[in-house]
Amino acid sequence: MIAHIFYYLIKGINKIAGLSFGFSHDGEDLILLKYLSNIKRGKYIDIGSNFPVSASNTFLLYLYGWNGVCIDPLPFLKQKYRLIRSRDKFINAAVFGSRNINQKDLKFYYYKNIPGNSTFDQERVEHLRKNFNREPTSIINVPKISIRDILTSFDDKEKTDINLLNLDIEGFEIDILNEFFYLKKFPWVICVEEIGKTADSIKNGEIYKIMKNNGYILGARTFLSSIYVLNKKLYDLPSDFIKELEV
Repeated sequence: MIAHIFYYLIKGINKIAGLSFGFSHDGEDLILLKYLSNIKRGKYIDIGSNFPVSASNTFLLYLYGWNGVCIDPLPFLKQKYRLIRSRDKFINAAVFGSRNINQKDLKFYYYKNIPGNSTFDQERVEHLRKNFNREPTSIINVPKISIRDILTSFDDKEKTDINLLNLDIEGFEIDILNEFFYLKKFPWVICVEEIGKTADSIKNGEIYKIMKNNGYILGARTFLSSIYVLNKKLYDLPSDFIKELEV
């Protein structure tokens, strides 16, 4: 019900004011919609989904009829997802890769005033302390879930493709991407947070190299995120905007 209210409100604003309205930090959802529009009942996996509406890269797609699996370590989010995004499956856990496979639980450094800074990465905590004088509000022990378990939750009887993978897991993106590709799972579009990169320097990064080696092209770059598109799927996407591309 709440999502329906958002949907008609946004449609009204777009129609009356001629504005494009999204929820992401940097307009990632509007860029994603250009690549993924006209896909009916699309599917996403959102790892590090955070709040269901504010700064979400997938909520706009949810309003367009999509659904999927959202994973985040913050326990108080479960009820919010149940209330606002009832078509999604929310998993309260930390996603692990090879770096933390032997740990029973993971320590999550939570920043109450700036939730987007919350992280499992101790190096990131030190960076925030040194450069911004920010300290975690609390440290939470969070249960783990593997990529295999997530894919089991995602797969249905139709063996649907993953249309979008959204990653916001400061410090563990490479582990998670490698795990997806090891399991031969290649989402059509991947939006991954890459902090500290410009449009020029992004190609020197490890994530870019991994994506290129697995058949992806860099489709767009915002201040915080990079959006990669699986090259072999690019011209199969039903979006009218694809016709404008020269690759």
